[in-house]
Amino acid sequence: MSVSKFQLPAVCDVSVTNVCNAACEFCGFARDKTLTGAARYIDADAFARALPILHRRGIRYMTLQGGEPLVHPDIVQLVLQTAAAGVSCAIITNGWFLPRYIDSLASAGLDRLISSIDSANLAEHERNRGLGGLERRIAEGIEKAHANGLPVQAAVTVNRLVRYAELPNTLRCLGFDDVSFSYPRREPLGSTSLVYGESDLVDLDRDELLAALDAIG
Repeated sequence: MSVSKFQLPAVCDVSVTNVCNAACEFCGFARDKTLTGAARYIDADAFARALPILHRRGIRYMTLQGGEPLVHPDIVQLVLQTAAAGVSCAIITNGWFLPRYIDSLASAGLDRLISSIDSANLAEHERNRGLGGLERRIAEGIEKAHANGLPVQAAVTVNRLVRYAELPNTLRCLGFDDVSFSYPRREPLGSTSLVYGESDLVDLDRDELLAALDAIG
């Protein structure tokens, strides 16, 4: 008896730039930190050459991230290339530039929009991001995303700013369709990603983490 081999569709996260306009306390990409070095942007031509290789290796979903991906000068082209390669494309963004770009991104073939949220208290969220007026831009971007038929997910890092009982109402008011949670990182853990930081906001002990998981569940 022969056994069929199944290849599951894989996900690839691509940091298209190390530049970010935000100043999040628990992220190494923050504009006021020195971890990133010189500004770098993924080359669109090299990216286009890599996509068929990734597709052959089973990549069917891709998330473009950063830094802040919407500061990449060719971000619309990157989405267009990804969709043309037969790979479902998402972007994770802080939302600041969404009102400017979301229509073009949707037209280019974006499938999913993800925006980061750090707190149920949006004034608190804006302070952590160092971006006053961010709430209005996120809400406008989500409204435009829905007008283009795009689902929108909130990405929440487990941290001390989150009040889990209050979070659902905040996300509903902004217009999010669903939410995902990520584990707080204080160290690189063998990755080249700078989405980590030595911050009291993510310095949770075992009991605090278990309590957060219970609240999420």
